[in-house]
Amino acid sequence: MDMKKVMVAGALVAAFAIATPPSAIAEPTPTPSPTSTVIRTPIEQYKYEREIYLNEVKARDIAIRQINTAFKSAIDKSTQDYKVAISTARTPDQKVLANSGRKNAITAAISQRDAAIAALGEEPTPPVEPLKTSRFKAPKEQTKGKNR
Repeated sequence: MDMKKVMVAGALVAAFAIATPPSAIAEPTPTPSPTSTVIRTPIEQYKYEREIYLNEVKARDIAIRQINTAFKSAIDKSTQDYKVAISTARTPDQKVLANSGRKNAITAAISQRDAAIAALGEEPTPPVEPLKTSRFKAPKEQTKGKNR
């Protein structure tokens, strides 16, 4: 019986080896697809670059608004903490400590805001508008007097 099991197991292994394709088959080298180069007139190129510029400006404005919102909430929190500390302060030392804590929190918030704005990078530069081509007409020759 052991011989039968060995034969059946061998037959199954051979069948699976033949039925499954090897995983290391290389695909034929792909042919490069033709690159789609869009040829635009200078005005079309300007409009395209202007649209990109406006989107970049809009994204930067949104990011700056979020940074300013976080800054304002940090300032409001420091003000609220200061009011609580001052209301419970009994000695001048406690009042000075509360005041210095508020100043430190404001300084930290300002530095975080400045670092976040600096991390955004420089403002995007607007595209240069193409020069308008002028259509020159040849100057007409003028004669003095009347045509005879």
